[in-house]
Amino acid sequence: MGGVWMIFADEEHKSFYIQNVQRTKSQKDPYRKALFYTLGITGITRDCIEHIYDFNKNQIILKALNAAWQTGTTMRITRLAFNLYNGYLGETEEEGYKFTPYYLFDTGLLPFMLEAIKVRYAEYAT
Repeated sequence: MGGVWMIFADEEHKSFYIQNVQRTKSQKDPYRKALFYTLGITGITRDCIEHIYDFNKNQIILKALNAAWQTGTTMRITRLAFNLYNGYLGETEEEGYKFTPYYLFDTGLLPFMLEAIKVRYAEYAT
């Protein structure tokens, strides 16, 4: 599923990641693995997964970025997840700065966010 090197915020994070990778048959898909790892970091994003990812269409739901449940932290996590999934940088050039390391990593969740990058780029993280 992932390397033995993976760290998780808690057991719920690990369970969420495993369940969603299995649900989407993404064991060999670093894009979705990184997406689910990242979205599993917080309870809010775990609870709102059906509003962030469309399991029927196998795609992200961009309007989740404007959802009322989003906090500063969950917004950073969702942005990183979307960027790792398909390189998404927002709708406008002006919005793109919110996808930069300067903005995204300004949180206590940095170790897990860096782990998400390792999940996406596993071939370079060894």
